[in-house]
Amino acid sequence: MADPLPIVVDLDHTLLRTDTLDESFVRALFHHPRAAATALLALPRGRLAVKEALAEGVPLDPAELPLREDLLDWLRDCAAAGHALHLCTAAHQTVADAVATELGLFVSVIGSRSHNLKGEAKAAALAELFPQGFIYAGDSRADLAVWGRAAGIVLVGAAPATAAAARRLGPPILAEFAAERATPRDWLRAGRLHHASKNLVVFVPLILGQGWRDIGQVMEAILAFALLLLLTSSTYLLNDLSDLRADRAHWSKRHRPIASARIPIRTALLAGVGGVLVALLAGFLVSVPLFLGLAAYLALTLAYSLGLKRVPLLDTLIIALLFGLRILIGVAALGQPVSGYLMTFALFFFFSLATAKRHTEILRAGPEGAAALAARGYRPADAELTLVAGVAAALGSLIILVLYLMHDAFLRVPYADPWWLWAQPLLIAIWMGRIWLLSHRGEMLDDPVSFAIRDRTSWGLGAAVGIAYLLAL
Repeated sequence: MADPLPIVVDLDHTLLRTDTLDESFVRALFHHPRAAATALLALPRGRLAVKEALAEGVPLDPAELPLREDLLDWLRDCAAAGHALHLCTAAHQTVADAVATELGLFVSVIGSRSHNLKGEAKAAALAELFPQGFIYAGDSRADLAVWGRAAGIVLVGAAPATAAAARRLGPPILAEFAAERATPRDWLRAGRLHHASKNLVVFVPLILGQGWRDIGQVMEAILAFALLLLLTSSTYLLNDLSDLRADRAHWSKRHRPIASARIPIRTALLAGVGGVLVALLAGFLVSVPLFLGLAAYLALTLAYSLGLKRVPLLDTLIIALLFGLRILIGVAALGQPVSGYLMTFALFFFFSLATAKRHTEILRAGPEGAAALAARGYRPADAELTLVAGVAAALGSLIILVLYLMHDAFLRVPYADPWWLWAQPLLIAIWMGRIWLLSHRGEMLDDPVSFAIRDRTSWGLGAAVGIAYLLAL
């Protein structure tokens, strides 16, 4: 009886749900820029030179890479049935060796070393190594050359056109593992469109300045909102790429579309960079102040993602500044003068809310969350500090709001009965008191802005603020 044929397995997008070259480049881009620059400079010397530069400058930890568990289970069954398993990939030899060592399944490991082992080059190498025949598991059109010389085909996440072409080659399809394509819901999650409510503060200058009476100003505010939404969604994609390692180590964030590789790294990077460029270009074409506001927002967001979010209290201050920039973008879109009172209120108000979220995280961290808390620069003993700083900022924001009403709003904007506006500081004080009560009890499970969207009491208080504004008109 003939021995079972050896099974040769590809690495990128086959054994792994991701591409190791993309993983290395993104890690270098966000955390080792010198290694990224070295890799880009190696481009004229070919793809293999880039792989070598990244393999040397940014070693990958195979334990962090997402695996295709369904394929692994099948391979283990095949090994138990007597098939010898071999890993053959166009990834650099050192990367292939690291993954193979982590899994401990493969008899041999063949990667790119002296030449890029892909397509015809891989087909020729395998035909020479296994003259008695072999089964090959792959995913891409480049694997068609290998499948053409194989005795059996295993399709792993292949596109429909690639799968159809493989079936026409002749060798039998021994197994097929479905592709995991990103759904529109995955893109909505990755772009955090459920956080779009945070960008609604762009309309604050329109409302307070009563610009809603002018359809032209309304359209300008809507355009600013759309551009900011595109920019923020794009930066969320880039932020997830920057946090890839940390997200995969997190109990819940590892299920995010990019961390789980449902959205490929290269696609996410192109979408993120492309969205940023489109938003900035469109903002520049609308007005220079709008462009400067969007550019400042981008710069501060990237600074936050690349390290400032790990500095205690500075992280919450930057979140407050980002909300302030959203308001300034609304001001820039309408060409209004900037209110110092309004901007100072926004800074204190949103600093308090951001600190409330951190306060809850500190209280709820517990022993199992200590590492994640430390990664953000906080300690359990910091709860007293975040409580004092956050509540003080809340009280400060209320004082500034009163000053805004007295010395700015009443003087610059015509109201028929402005005394109704005095209800607003009281209502906001009640809401902020509730936020901090829930936060100190450890019951604030989300950031306060997202919480308010789902909270009936917040909706009621918000409606009362709106009614007071309408009565003042």
